[in-house]
Amino acid sequence: MTKKKNMKKMLNVLTAKAIIISSISGAVLTPSLSALAAEGQNVVGAATTGSELISKDLSLENNRFKNFTITGEYTNTPNAASGFELTGTDPNWYGLSGQTHRMVRKSNPFSYYLPETRAIAETAGFTAVTIDTKVGKSYVFDYSYALSNSDTKTASANSKLNMEVGVSQYGGDKIKYNTYSLAGNQETTLSDKAQIEFKATSTKTIVYMRAGYTSMNTSGAQHFASLDSYSLKAVEDPAELKAEQAIADLFVNGNVNGTIKDSTNQAALNNAKSLVAVITDTAKKAELEAQLAEAQKQVDTKTELARQASAKRLIEALFNNNDVNGTIKDSTNLGSLANPKSLVAAMTDTDKKAEFEAQIAEAQRQIDARKAEATAELARQEAAKKAVEGLFTNNDVNGTIKDSTNQAALNDAKNLVAAITDTAKKAGFEAQLAEAQKQVDTKTAEAAELARQEAAINAVKELFNNNNVNGPIKDSTTQEAINTAKELVAAITDVAKKAELEAQLAEAQKQVDTKTAENEAEQGRQETATDAVKDLFNNNDTTGTIKDNTTQEAINNAKELVAAITDAVKKAELEAQLAEAQKQVDAKTEDTAAEQARQETATDAVKELFNNNDVTGTIKDSTTQEAINTAKELVATITDADKKAELEKAITEAQKQLDAKTAENEAEQGRQETATDAVKELFNNNDTTGTIKDNTTQDAINTAKELVATITDADKKAELEKAITEAQKQLTERETKVEVTGKGNTFTLQQDRYLTGTYTGDVTSMSVDINGKRYYGGTVKNGEFSFYALDKIAKETDEVLVNLHGADKSIQTTFAVVVKSPTKITSNAYKLKDSNITGTFNNTDITKMNIVVNGKTYWGGTVANGEFKFYALDKITSATDEVTMNFFNANNELIISKNLTITAPVVTAGDITSATLAVGDKNIVGTVTGDIKSFGVTIDGTTYNGGTIAADGTFKFYVADKKFTADSVITIVAYDKSKNTLSEMDIVVSK
Repeated sequence: MTKKKNMKKMLNVLTAKAIIISSISGAVLTPSLSALAAEGQNVVGAATTGSELISKDLSLENNRFKNFTITGEYTNTPNAASGFELTGTDPNWYGLSGQTHRMVRKSNPFSYYLPETRAIAETAGFTAVTIDTKVGKSYVFDYSYALSNSDTKTASANSKLNMEVGVSQYGGDKIKYNTYSLAGNQETTLSDKAQIEFKATSTKTIVYMRAGYTSMNTSGAQHFASLDSYSLKAVEDPAELKAEQAIADLFVNGNVNGTIKDSTNQAALNNAKSLVAVITDTAKKAELEAQLAEAQKQVDTKTELARQASAKRLIEALFNNNDVNGTIKDSTNLGSLANPKSLVAAMTDTDKKAEFEAQIAEAQRQIDARKAEATAELARQEAAKKAVEGLFTNNDVNGTIKDSTNQAALNDAKNLVAAITDTAKKAGFEAQLAEAQKQVDTKTAEAAELARQEAAINAVKELFNNNNVNGPIKDSTTQEAINTAKELVAAITDVAKKAELEAQLAEAQKQVDTKTAENEAEQGRQETATDAVKDLFNNNDTTGTIKDNTTQEAINNAKELVAAITDAVKKAELEAQLAEAQKQVDAKTEDTAAEQARQETATDAVKELFNNNDVTGTIKDSTTQEAINTAKELVATITDADKKAELEKAITEAQKQLDAKTAENEAEQGRQETATDAVKELFNNNDTTGTIKDNTTQDAINTAKELVATITDADKKAELEKAITEAQKQLTERETKVEVTGKGNTFTLQQDRYLTGTYTGDVTSMSVDINGKRYYGGTVKNGEFSFYALDKIAKETDEVLVNLHGADKSIQTTFAVVVKSPTKITSNAYKLKDSNITGTFNNTDITKMNIVVNGKTYWGGTVANGEFKFYALDKITSATDEVTMNFFNANNELIISKNLTITAPVVTAGDITSATLAVGDKNIVGTVTGDIKSFGVTIDGTTYNGGTIAADGTFKFYVADKKFTADSVITIVAYDKSKNTLSEMDIVVSK
């Protein structure tokens, strides 16, 4: 028999044995993948690359693996710190939090030892490690596994050793998993290698293994489940490899951190870019794009340097001797600039680009300047020709100049000719200008004489009224104006015209001389009159006061002198000054009478201050400061010093007497104000008709009494004494009064009908404020109060204030009442064999609890944050047990009790009555009965869950995507809705 046939036979025997064991114990022995491979069946594996993603660090933190989570059951949010504490002294195994019936190997977190040292329906160990993954990227989890039993003679017949190995989204659903099982009472080993390929659905993925054992007893059988090797790596992407190679080919020696090859060009770069574009791994894509960016940068630099060299050569060729700081060649034109401009425009080196652009701009400027100069020279010649010809009649430069041609026009033409650079042209124009200048000079001399005559004639005429040289001169004509006209006449060369104008000037001079003599006489009259007027005033200041010796006669003499003046303006000025002098003389005459009147008025005012008008006696009771001030003002107007001093002495005496009387009045007023303030200070808001302040004392009242006693005004004194009497009365009443206090009991909604509480002091009635609305009523008696509030307080957030009133109906005190919702205990459904009683509560006063089971009390549990939990697995043993939950406050006072409803386990049953599958079928089909809701199908050791059940009891389970052959070992297991196993059946695949 060949080796291949031997292996096939062993596999068939093992498979048959597994089927037999399955029918006896429910365990499934899965044939190895290596055996299948030996039979010629392909085991497909994905190529992987990169580093190992599962940590090999087995160090501990706080007696737990630092990188692996060890718990008792599957969790999709593993946390190493919250897993089992690893304990015990065994050299190879850790106990899980002191347990001896499940242990994990110290050198392998995925290896479990499950010795039968405890009777339990099922035990398990769960190991998980969290890996950082990239969403959408494929990974392969390779592992080898082993399940084995030893010393199994005493193991339960229905016991089973099982294992689930898989990957799961962190915090989400399982992605893929394989399950393996072995009958617990069979001393055998199941081992093989396996692989799970998956695509990550989150940035964190859990790799896990669960080892479990059912129906454990204390007989000492030993069970082992482990992953003997495990590895997780990313799947290599062929597109990434191709892109990486394409990029490496761009660089010298394939070093992407070095320089690109000389042969690398944009086409090669674009080809690599297209390969990178199809990569889906964003991180890998970003890495390769960064390498491409460096290659692009170097390609751009190489291209840029080539452009710069070409541009430099072309630009230098524009200039003589290739000197870009010199002049351009005669052959350089606008077409010569096109190529260098396009090269420079494509440059990326901004400094070099600016340098070359400046050189091109200079060449452009010189080309433009050369062109502009040629055009400008032609324009200058044309302008000069037009200007020179324009000087001559009919533009004939060989004829005579125009009448309008003057030196300005000639100068303009000269300036235009001077700008011409063509020397021959320039000389021709200058000869024509010389002829024009000659003719202008002759014409200018004649015009100058005519201009001199015209200026002289106008100057002479200007001396006379209406420019009539045969009439009188103007009033404004002066010697200076005549002299100016004489100078203009002297410049005339025409003798006849000159003589004519000199005769007219002689007449003007004659009239000016006559006018000057009259002006001098008028000046003398003005000076005499001015002196006479000034002499009327002190210091000759006509804006000041007249002299004491100025008389009416002196004023009259001055008036006569002013009347002789002919200059109306000067005359008016002096007459105004005379009017002021006259006014002051008249006023001086009136002052004597006015002074006498002022003395009489002041004397009467001073006497009126005294009794019987006797200034040597006492002042009247009615004399006031205002009357004294009035008298002072009248005396101040007197100009006679002796009379003024006499009256001021009398006023001083009156003031002295008034000051003495005022001082006493002010003292009395001060006493009244001090006493009034002291009395008011006893009362709230200083209102003596109201109530006294809380801090008013007997000392304060006594002090006020003493201050009132000093008052001399009887009416004021009586008024204040009345207020003190009232204050004394209120103080006495307060000191004998009992303080009102109160406290309300907590009001529980839907439970309490009345607000209740206690009080002290004199209370006669009450009111209640609910959300700002006041209600009167209730009863107050013997230190207790109650108020019907069932129809008024509606919710826990209502603001409730109790007001207690005194005999005068005033509120003596106000305090708040706490409103609470009724205590509510909500217990979660409890089924027999549940570990804990759980639920919620809404009363923050609850701090502890107990349960009473069939009359026996057990204290414990946890009560916090509105939730409670009480371990009851060992206390409640029957669905008929009577269980009461009691909840207490911190003072051990019972708040509420609630009975616990216990639900008996639901017994389900059902059978798989038929199940068939043939090679090529897409589904396993069959029929079921009873409470079956779902299936698990194990094909060659790998378990799949699913299936659909129709109302008529028929079912199907999709297997088209699962590899099976006619030799496959297939078991179908039926579950109820709680995943309890109801029925199993082995399926023989028909061909």
